[in-house]
Amino acid sequence: MDARRHWIICILLFLALGVAGLTVRPLIVPDEPRYGIIPAEMVDTGNWLALRMAGFVYYEKPPLGYWFTAASMTVFGQNAFAIRLPSAIATLVVALVAAWMAVRITGRREDGPLAFMVQATTLAPLVIGTVALLDPPFAAFVALSMGALYCACTSIGRVRAGWLALAGVAAGFAFLTKGLLAFAIPGVSALLFLTWERRWKDMLTMPWIPLGAAAITIAPFAWMIHRAEPGFWEYFIVVEHFRRVASPDANQHPEPWWQFLVVFPIGAMLWTLAWPNAWKGLRDATEWRTGLRFMVAWVVAPITLLSFSSGKLPTYVLPLFAPVAVLVSIGLLRARASERISLDRFALFARAIVRIAAVASFVIAIAGGRRFGIPVLWESGESLRFAYMGAALLLWAQLDVWSWKAPNPRAWLLRTALAPVPVLLAIQFLYPEAALSAVKHPWPLLQRHAEELRSADVVVTSAGPAHALAWVTGRRDFLIAGSPGEFDNELDIASEQSRKIPWSAVGARVLAAKSSAVPQSISVLGPTAELEGLAQTPGLRAADASETIGYITIMHWR
Repeated sequence: MDARRHWIICILLFLALGVAGLTVRPLIVPDEPRYGIIPAEMVDTGNWLALRMAGFVYYEKPPLGYWFTAASMTVFGQNAFAIRLPSAIATLVVALVAAWMAVRITGRREDGPLAFMVQATTLAPLVIGTVALLDPPFAAFVALSMGALYCACTSIGRVRAGWLALAGVAAGFAFLTKGLLAFAIPGVSALLFLTWERRWKDMLTMPWIPLGAAAITIAPFAWMIHRAEPGFWEYFIVVEHFRRVASPDANQHPEPWWQFLVVFPIGAMLWTLAWPNAWKGLRDATEWRTGLRFMVAWVVAPITLLSFSSGKLPTYVLPLFAPVAVLVSIGLLRARASERISLDRFALFARAIVRIAAVASFVIAIAGGRRFGIPVLWESGESLRFAYMGAALLLWAQLDVWSWKAPNPRAWLLRTALAPVPVLLAIQFLYPEAALSAVKHPWPLLQRHAEELRSADVVVTSAGPAHALAWVTGRRDFLIAGSPGEFDNELDIASEQSRKIPWSAVGARVLAAKSSAVPQSISVLGPTAELEGLAQTPGLRAADASETIGYITIMHWR
């Protein structure tokens, strides 16, 4: 009965944290509009094999992740909810895999929903799971592949072969989502685990079934993509993988080797604080040694590999939080059952800090942030947001008191997972749009000028706001002025080259539009300095309408 009740709580938790807030905050530029306009073009044209970003060929990733978003758009329309829903569903899948692994390791069904709740309330999966990115679907397929690999490592005969095949299929879909890392993460994890277990024969025999299953999974999709986009695989494999490893550039996000050693514990908050107590329950858990070793290998080997890669983004470690959720949930339950953890001074101190933060939030809500030197973070509702944070923090502290009164370890862990939920619910409402530049938050400007931009015969924009412009207006015919940024695909396609012009040529383009036999309306969006220079072009009269926000300006000639 407890397990069934806990699963109901898990469903409600997912709906509250993973779905309810998908439309609350604006899209994050440039990632979310980018991953919106590509599948939107698939839906509008009916060609789901064409990889186009506002009309430009875009070969950076395979299409599977875009297909999920396109399918969501087909049902829910072209809006924030539709493009974020695949990430939310993928995050749900990862949490279910964490639950599956906890049950598989301990043999206790009631442990599953607790591992789910630990994963669902971990900061990085929670936040990234509400953003339109390819990382959450990729993490879901990697988690499925790793879960099947563990089942294969603890099975024999035909059952093992079946699990290995399933691991390969999941890895194949992960590859079709984001690339070769789909094989690297399971590969290095399995290698470390089998070495740790001294299973030398399995190292030689186990890889072939998953590799074959992955190849069979990928082959038909790869052929369809090749026929539709003959240059895709050469660009994706050679440029996006091997060339960038051999000669990385600034676009590869070069960071120090130790970045993930810092990023991962931060991403694992708030459960990072529970790692020492979880270790108390795991250190002599010999009955689950094989499963615990597999979970550790799933974390340690990929982080080591990623630490030596040429490029690093925080989202790269997203597939590695599920095994930590398993380890934390199992360790805390065992430690609490053996009375190795209790309400100590550190727990009381942490509770006091939460209460102090609550009081501070109420003070700021009443007095205003400017009195304390806090910059304006939101376009409206500052006092209400701080007041909500104060109430949420106080509730967290009170729920923590309630958790320590639980009658058994599972009830204690359930209450511990639920305690910070009021604060986690606030995350979607705390996006600091007012503190962002117009390039990162162009939505108010674009919405005010949406009709002019849609109706203009010619639109010229810098690369920064181009993704957002395409999302708001649906246009795929604008010109890119200055550095093309992501719109430079290195393919030298003639029709695309004509859409990229230097800022020095924009004035002549405006004059040509205005002086043609049939005068054309033209709108230009870009850095204020460039448009101020444009306005000084000889023979060009002042714009009929213009607006400047920060260092972004928009001008219309009619």
